[in-house]
Amino acid sequence: MKKILVVLLVAGCVCSVVSLPAHAKKDAAELSTIRALLKDSDREVRLAAAEALSQLGDKDSLPAIKEMLSEPGDSARLRVAIAIQRLGDQQGIAEIRKILASVPHLSENPKPLERAKAVAKGTIRAEAARAMGMLKDTTGMSLLRQTVQDEDGRVADASVIALAKLGESSGTKQFISALESTKQAVRAKAADALGEIGDLSAAPALRKRLKDWDRDAKLSAALALAKLRDLESLPAIRELLWDKEDIVREKAAIALGLMGSVDSIAPLKDAVKDANGYVRIAAAEAMYKLGDSTGKEVVIEALNASDQDAKLRALGVLELMGDKKDVPELKKLVENDTDKTVVIKAAKVIALIKNR
Repeated sequence: MKKILVVLLVAGCVCSVVSLPAHAKKDAAELSTIRALLKDSDREVRLAAAEALSQLGDKDSLPAIKEMLSEPGDSARLRVAIAIQRLGDQQGIAEIRKILASVPHLSENPKPLERAKAVAKGTIRAEAARAMGMLKDTTGMSLLRQTVQDEDGRVADASVIALAKLGESSGTKQFISALESTKQAVRAKAADALGEIGDLSAAPALRKRLKDWDRDAKLSAALALAKLRDLESLPAIRELLWDKEDIVREKAAIALGLMGSVDSIAPLKDAVKDANGYVRIAAAEAMYKLGDSTGKEVVIEALNASDQDAKLRALGVLELMGDKKDVPELKKLVENDTDKTVVIKAAKVIALIKNR
């Protein structure tokens, strides 16, 4: 029987709160750096700071973050509300429900701008529904049952996913059926949804999509199967490490890290030498999740990359695998990087390391 290493799965878009001692002072400098950026002139920087502080469990910043609920736009308000809820304030979930419940009403002959605004509104409402599932808002299930019937299909689908995460999975069969759609975008989104839901019964249908001619549908299926820990699909996913497309190799490495099989370490050691930096970072992270930290040097090297996205990706990996030896390099970023989102992320990683 193949060895399986039980690992902690860290979902990309969603980070859990790290409980830090109320009396902790060793990360005071980093918290101070991030708190100061709550008042930055750039809204994206302010929001990134709020999210980082909530993920660090910094309840002292809660009053300042709550003031940000006045930020214009539902997208910003949703991000602030999630941060507030993570810090234990129920006003956050109330705001999230309010955003989901705010259905746009078009005029009889809507102009293009009015339609565009309604589409944007639907995107945010779908994110609100997903947030309710992620935050385990069982009290809001009645609202989600209503929005399952929403005219905006994105909102309806997100509500089904949220309900499934809350234990009510009767609507998930629609996503399994959607894997057979003639539209590749529908197949990809269905696979994404099934990965979020974690329905093991979907594994056979998802395996078929590993041979999908559409790249996005195939990658969505691979990641969904990885989240399900479906070992039957492991050989096919490993094969993707040698695909000609960079994005395919990167997602394959991510999937192998999620699956938990230590037998994947050997091919990942080859992938950590890939010509593409994102593939190298993904392979190093996957190896670490499987108990092998020998790829860490690749992640540290990426901190000096000219590509800011690669730098941010490396910092995200160091949230998981960083240690005290990495602090000097991280401090250089905090002190010298011109991108304030990089500064926030680097300071956050240092705080996590100091409190391990």
